[in-house]
Amino acid sequence: MARSFHLGYSTLTWGPTPDLDRVLGTIAAAGWEGVEFIGLSFDWLGTTGRVRKLLEKHGLAPVCVFGSVSLGGEAESTLEKQRRIIEYAAELGCPVYCFLGGSRVGLRLPTEDEYQQLAEQSEQLIDFATPLGLTVAYHAHPRCTIESEAEQDLLLARADRLKVCVDVSVAGLMGEDAVAQLRKYRHRLGYVHMKDCGPGKFCLMGKGIAGLDFGKIRETLNEIEYRGWVMGELSSYADTAADESCRDNREFLRSVGY
Repeated sequence: MARSFHLGYSTLTWGPTPDLDRVLGTIAAAGWEGVEFIGLSFDWLGTTGRVRKLLEKHGLAPVCVFGSVSLGGEAESTLEKQRRIIEYAAELGCPVYCFLGGSRVGLRLPTEDEYQQLAEQSEQLIDFATPLGLTVAYHAHPRCTIESEAEQDLLLARADRLKVCVDVSVAGLMGEDAVAQLRKYRHRLGYVHMKDCGPGKFCLMGKGIAGLDFGKIRETLNEIEYRGWVMGELSSYADTAADESCRDNREFLRSVGY
C-alpha cells in the first residue's frame, strides 16, 4: 500500500558504542530506508565522511541527529554543544535535528520561567539550524520539562517556528490520543517516532497495552499528507534484542500496511 512518508530506524536500540557498519546493515536488511543517530558521540561516530560512506554502502539515508538541552547551570554550554550537533547533522545531510529536555523537576509542573527559557532556546536553535537546511523539532518525553500534550501546547505557543516530534508510544503512555495529535499538529509536524509501550517500559510494536492502532496511524499520516520521516525505535533496555527488534518492528509494520 502506498504511503506519503518515509520509514527509518534509530540507532538507540544498540546503545552508545555499536558496530556501526553492522547496525546499518541490519537496518537496511530489515527494510528501513533511513537512520536516526541518537546517543552516539562524535568520537564514536567519527567524521561525517566516514558515516556517509557507511550509509551509502547500505543504501540508507541520513535522517536526524538527536540532541537535548538543559535549563540548569549548564544551559549555555549545552546549547553550544547542540550547535555542534546541528553542524554535524547538516554536513551529514540530515533534514532534521530533534531534541528533548531539560530534565523534569520532580513532583511539580514546569514553571513559567522554564517554559520561557525552553522556548528561547528553541528559537536560538532554529536560528542556527535553518540556514543549514535543517528542520528543528521538539520531542515531548517522560522525565523531561515537557511531558504531556497540554505542556507541549504551552511551549509551542511561545516558540512559533518550532516543529513537533509526535511519539505515538509516549502519547499512549500519557493516556493521550496519538491519532488525534497527528491531525492536530499536521501543520507543525516535523518528525514522528514509533514504538509501543508495555507495563513499565517500551516494547515491540503491536505488543503493547496502550491500544495503539498502527493501521489507523498509517491512514492518518497519509490523510494529512505527511511527507517526512517516521522513525521506528526501541530503547536499549528493552526486553527484545536490538537486531531482533529491528526486524520484528519492520515486519509488524508490513503486516498493517506500511
